Amino acid sequence: MKIRLLSFVYALFLSGCSLFVSESYFGESWTGHHIDELVEQWGEPNQMKSKEGGVIEAEYRIFSESCTYIFITDEQGVITSYKYESTFLGTCKPIG
Repeated sequence: MKIRLLSFVYALFLSGCSLFVSESYFGESWTGHHIDELVEQWGEPNQMKSKEGGVIEAEYRIFSESCTYIFITDEQGVITSYKYESTFLGTCKPIG
């Protein structure tokens, strides 16, 4: 039991400040960028949907699908908003 606890504390220590950065920060940092920049950095999304008026929704599922980011663009392809869902202990972190 002590070894597990010590391992957990050690893992927390190694992860440092990244534990205190929220998942929304990573999506927020892409607002205002063109979708092509996101794809260049993160790779092809799992799913890309074209919506009415030229709007695009790009969906990335990461960490064995325990984290999903959806980026929404305007008609020029500029990211205007995003949403994310984390299903396991807030594991949404950036790709790349």
